[in-house]
Amino acid sequence: MDLTRENIPSTLLPTPKFFAVKSGRFQPGRAIGVFLDPSLRLSEDVVRAELEKLGFEEVEMKSEPPAQLAVLGKGAMPSSHEQELSGCRFPEQAYSLCVSPDGVTICALDTKGALHGFATFLQWAERADEDGVAAVDIVDFPDIERRIISPTLTWYAGFARAGFGTQLWYGEDWQRFIDWCFRHKITALNIVMYGFWPFEFPEYPETVMRDIKVKTWAPEINDWVEVSFTHPNLNKPFLEDMIRYANARGIDIYAYIGMNSYSGGYPVVHPESRSVLSPELKASGHVNNYDSMCTSREEVRKYLIASVKRIEELGFNGLVFEESEEVQWFCQCEECQRKYGYLPPNDAKHSVTVEMLGEYLKVLKPETVVGVRWLREPPIVKDRDYLQMWKERLPERVVLFWAPGLEDDDREFLKWIDIFGRERIWSRNCEGSGFAASLGRIPYLIPDTFPENLKNYAFQHLWNDILQFQGAVNTNCTAINGYGFEWYGHELYFLATAQYGWDCWHFDNYEFLAHAARHLHGETNGALYEEAILNVPCIHETQICPTLPSFPFMPNKYVGEEETRYLEHCLMAAERVLNLLKLIGQSSAMSRIQKENWEATLLMTRRMREVILAGLYYNRYLMEKASPSPDAARLREFALAALRHAEEDYRLIKEHYFDSREHHWTGVAIGEYYIPIVINEYKREFADVLGPEYAPDESIPRMVGGESLPWEWLLEWGPRIAAAKALAAQRPGVAR
Repeated sequence: MDLTRENIPSTLLPTPKFFAVKSGRFQPGRAIGVFLDPSLRLSEDVVRAELEKLGFEEVEMKSEPPAQLAVLGKGAMPSSHEQELSGCRFPEQAYSLCVSPDGVTICALDTKGALHGFATFLQWAERADEDGVAAVDIVDFPDIERRIISPTLTWYAGFARAGFGTQLWYGEDWQRFIDWCFRHKITALNIVMYGFWPFEFPEYPETVMRDIKVKTWAPEINDWVEVSFTHPNLNKPFLEDMIRYANARGIDIYAYIGMNSYSGGYPVVHPESRSVLSPELKASGHVNNYDSMCTSREEVRKYLIASVKRIEELGFNGLVFEESEEVQWFCQCEECQRKYGYLPPNDAKHSVTVEMLGEYLKVLKPETVVGVRWLREPPIVKDRDYLQMWKERLPERVVLFWAPGLEDDDREFLKWIDIFGRERIWSRNCEGSGFAASLGRIPYLIPDTFPENLKNYAFQHLWNDILQFQGAVNTNCTAINGYGFEWYGHELYFLATAQYGWDCWHFDNYEFLAHAARHLHGETNGALYEEAILNVPCIHETQICPTLPSFPFMPNKYVGEEETRYLEHCLMAAERVLNLLKLIGQSSAMSRIQKENWEATLLMTRRMREVILAGLYYNRYLMEKASPSPDAARLREFALAALRHAEEDYRLIKEHYFDSREHHWTGVAIGEYYIPIVINEYKREFADVLGPEYAPDESIPRMVGGESLPWEWLLEWGPRIAAAKALAAQRPGVAR
């Protein structure tokens, strides 16, 4: 088959390997006849449902060809097609798709390939017009065996937050998302369940996300109201049906949970179960023992094993365990000190991981996937013998859902491949979207929008994720995993997983952005969205306040003369992006996903504008204060403006996000939105000069971020990682 790869329409993502448009169009009308080769075991219900979503009013299943849509397997397809597909990489996922005026033919060797071919047809048919579906020939297959995305069902729920984004979805929303994943050839969802459980657990009912007290903002009274929040799956159960729905479309569902931290609500409602801080650790300021439990306690082990059994019982195809992110200390109780006290804290933690995995494997089915995220602490570059020791202790059945990113020019990743084996590596450190979410839902997308001095530090962003995907593909690992902790306004992370796991080398970064933007928003609005993403500034609230500690992921401060000029540049960029988004918003019709993306991007940009203006006026206040003859009126003007814009940022947060206030469930104030603390710090500065009317509100806590404390070592390691070269992604004879 003489096919090309030129000018692949943005409708198709991931892009097919071989593609050629032909003359003519397929005009099926409102009814379609379908033949499914019995050898492929395709679900008639799935095919019928997907075609009905596409707009067909009548779908007739035929027992034999011919049919307008025929899906053919071995023996039924032409021998030349069978030979061609057999020679593809991952032949069980390969397919050919032929759309002609006479009908549609999909050929595949296996159910997986048939589903992928059907998904491509659904994407292609979405661009049909009144003249029908354009004729096309496609032969296609993936570049890596498994393409996984990690969305959040709960994320630190009942510890740091109640929920946001996908954590507030009901079953219908998850079904739409699985439809999206099916069309984009995602093979598994590694669903995050951190914190109180989002499912019924009769054995431990106190650990589920039911009737949690939350304060949310009520604009009509301009104040907070306390409500009780129950997870959507507990209000209207959907989880088991969702797993079956995904499995029928070739998508596995894994539970991504803590090893012995954030494992349900147990450590909140049973604080005696927590890892013990010594008096010395408490005296030195450690507060973060609220998440992890002491596994030397018999009741804790019993609870953790019961949790694992309950999760598998719900129908999950696998469980992925993450070690506690604490790197500085280990449980100081008498029994833990007896068993592990001779070890460094992280070795003690890894020892518990090995022990608990062994216990979990005893109760899990043989076919259940078991993965682990461990050995993530510094030193990032680890001794080969050290890694070999832990490889020998790790049960052979367990696969790795974390391997190094670009550290040490990818040499650490290559070392892991050599020691653990490429077949055990199912994920790398691709957490750009996770950073976006933990930073308070800001547009943390591409480094083009960071200042030069931060480009030398920031490393968890979309371009970095893509390089890690390419390195995993290039070294023949089993899977890639995109950590999609934030969906709204960050869909590009999900699209990158789909594209670079399937057709890894088709686009460079900017070509991908152009194609993905148009795939998401269409040709006209896609060009506007592309320009918006290339320009939307990304600033965290703590960066406009010099007296707050540096957030580990964005440590630089925008206070000073040069920094003020940068903020002025960012203000112009934000205004430009708002104008672009205004043009997109004038569209007569947007799909649901287009509207969601547009609204989220607009809200983030409006927030960035207010943060920038608050920082600018704060800088102007400091400059005026430092001048030889400070003008009291100008000081007051700048102070009021800084507070006004900071308050406007907080208003946007409170009125658009359900869960926006700090929480005290654990006994420690934890939250994600720092702007109230920034406002208080500004007032503290202003009150010294302008008087007590600017006095700070002492009731506002100096909270900690749920994901910030364990990652302070990044302040040292960030620049080294950012400067690393992606050696694993380099291909001989191909310039990068």
